[in-house]
Amino acid sequence: MLKNLIYSASVILIIIISYKVYLSFHESDFKNRNYENIKMINSGEEAGVFSFAVEGSIENSIDVFQNEIIQNINSHKDIAFNISTGDAVLDGSEDKYRILNTALKGLNVPSVIGIGNSEISDGGARLFYKHFGPYYFSFVYGGSYFIFIDTTGTTAFDLQESWLSDELIKADDYSHIFVIMDKSPLKQDAIKNKDFRTFLVDKFSEHKVTGVFTNGNAFEENIEKGVTYYSSGGAGGLMLNASATGDYHYLKVDVTPGGAVVKPVDILTVSKNPFIKMIEGIWIYIHSVFYAQFVNLSLGIFAVWLIFLIMYRKVSKDVNYYRDFNRTHKSIDLNRKLNIAMFTNNYLPFVGGVPVSVNRLATALRKKGNRVVIFAPYYPGADDSNDDVVRCKLLRYKKTDKFSFAIANIYSKQISKEFDKYDFDVIHVHHPFWMGKKGLKLGIKKNIPVILTYHTRLEMYAQNMPIFKLTFKNILSHGMIKKFAQKCDGIIAPTESAKEYLENIGVSREKLVMPTGVDSEYYENIDECTIKSIKKTYAPNGEMLLCSVSRLSSEKNIRFLINGLKYIKENTPLKFKCIIIGDGPDRGDLQSLIDEYSLKDYVLLIGTVNQNEIPRYYLASDLFVFSSQSETQGMVLLEAMSGKCPVVCVRSSGTDDMVRNGFNGYKTSPDITEWAEKVMYLIENREILEKMSMNAFKYSKEFTLDKMAENVSMFYKKLISVHENETRENENV
Repeated sequence: MLKNLIYSASVILIIIISYKVYLSFHESDFKNRNYENIKMINSGEEAGVFSFAVEGSIENSIDVFQNEIIQNINSHKDIAFNISTGDAVLDGSEDKYRILNTALKGLNVPSVIGIGNSEISDGGARLFYKHFGPYYFSFVYGGSYFIFIDTTGTTAFDLQESWLSDELIKADDYSHIFVIMDKSPLKQDAIKNKDFRTFLVDKFSEHKVTGVFTNGNAFEENIEKGVTYYSSGGAGGLMLNASATGDYHYLKVDVTPGGAVVKPVDILTVSKNPFIKMIEGIWIYIHSVFYAQFVNLSLGIFAVWLIFLIMYRKVSKDVNYYRDFNRTHKSIDLNRKLNIAMFTNNYLPFVGGVPVSVNRLATALRKKGNRVVIFAPYYPGADDSNDDVVRCKLLRYKKTDKFSFAIANIYSKQISKEFDKYDFDVIHVHHPFWMGKKGLKLGIKKNIPVILTYHTRLEMYAQNMPIFKLTFKNILSHGMIKKFAQKCDGIIAPTESAKEYLENIGVSREKLVMPTGVDSEYYENIDECTIKSIKKTYAPNGEMLLCSVSRLSSEKNIRFLINGLKYIKENTPLKFKCIIIGDGPDRGDLQSLIDEYSLKDYVLLIGTVNQNEIPRYYLASDLFVFSSQSETQGMVLLEAMSGKCPVVCVRSSGTDDMVRNGFNGYKTSPDITEWAEKVMYLIENREILEKMSMNAFKYSKEFTLDKMAENVSMFYKKLISVHENETRENENV
């Protein structure tokens, strides 16, 4: 029942939001309405005797303006057009302008709308210009000159002063001059600029303006320096003060060659009792507000209702964070060979940490007799003849000089068809989105346990987002990992620090800490001549050879590395070379930085090297240097140690667990000087370097592929057993 209510509230919210989108984009638009209506006014037969209507503070009124004033104006056949002095809308949002436009369609005569404070609120000035036109303007009709002034501050007052002076000179040739403006220059609190107020009053008097119409709360008539000022604000807005007769009204202006007569036309009579009058005014205003804001009010009500239902569901649901100590488990056969499905967003031949990790784990598990099928994107030229790899059709593949990526079509039926060919025991996903989400969905549908390996610190890739970079970095990335991980049966964290992070963001699933192992086969049987050849190629004069392996992109912090090497060059007489293996979108910029620092004889970007050949470069190098802080595990650190390279790196989540200071290398703070000094210390003290080299080699032997496969296989079986027991218990409930 509660779930149905939540679904219903969600559907209603979606409908309301869709309706607002429809209003903004698909309902017939209107532009330059004042210009069109002035053309319509001038297209009629002009006469020296005519009438027009003036009202202020419509504020999207239904009871007063739409139901009463419009009908009354339509009944006066002598009224040629209608004028609003301002505040015709409740606020400046798009839907209020559209409601006003719909109401004005009920008039039999054209309307000209002046700008007021309500029109510019909520960023509405732009919409007023779009829908009605300029903020200040003039037109001529029947021997009379009409001037509209912007008193909201949207247009600079000094700009209008020059324009108004010219307009009034032109207007002197006409029988009558009428000025329309939102705020009265007679009220100090209305227009705060004293000089502008004085300018207006003096100019109106100098040019003998027939009448000035302003916005207000009630009808008022004042004479200042021979000019009559009329205030009208009873067209529907909140009216707590009495008008002259205590009624809502508009002004009817009858123009003859001899002058103009202005009369308030009372529309809706309210009680003479001040208190009752105030209550009635508030009620009429509330009714109009409710109509104008109906969609927004509904949206707010159902949003609050949905939040309440979700919160109620959470607080009313019994939870027990302790395991059931009385539950009996049916154990799984530990010798059982498993059918394993792996889902990954990228895979070989794409070069990256995740593809390498997936390939090594799959290879090691297969050697133990398990069947592993990898679901991965299709890459041109991929050779999977010796592996169980399902290459998924692509939504998009893009390859440039700087980068390449393939996006699998997770909506293709091909994936499910291939998946159904196997009787999988467990699903292992390597990303918390896209292909990972597809794997999780299949696991839930087929009732198969799902394990996630947390490979990537998503927050470190926030700079690649087109918008909301900080939101993604500080909120969305962590929330995405937590939400996905909590739906899985277990998590593999490559390091203790990665496990600690998962616990800090609230991931409570079963966890295994298991770094990606090193394939020692690629380090064996490499002849000494190959190693010497690499050494001679890159350090022909016996220089110390440093090595780094990384994707050349901003999150890998290669600029830090280059700045550190610049410091070393400037502060040690010892000759060295540093080769950086890898490619990526920042290669051109990094090469420019190397050239700028005059390091082209010291730092070499040698590009992509076949994964199986990289061990040769480790064995040829004296020291491995690393600066990335975006790793979840230091996979390349272990690989370098297997090649007898100590490591100098920047301390981070992926390196802190792998490097023991003073034993197999050094880890420093992200300070260029500190990092560079450690590198200099090792290359200047060969005995210490050689000792650390042997320590690094011995340490790497703790992380073999065989040990990794054994631990992961046992983790799979434990989670399969738990999953099967929970399924059995649920069936018996």
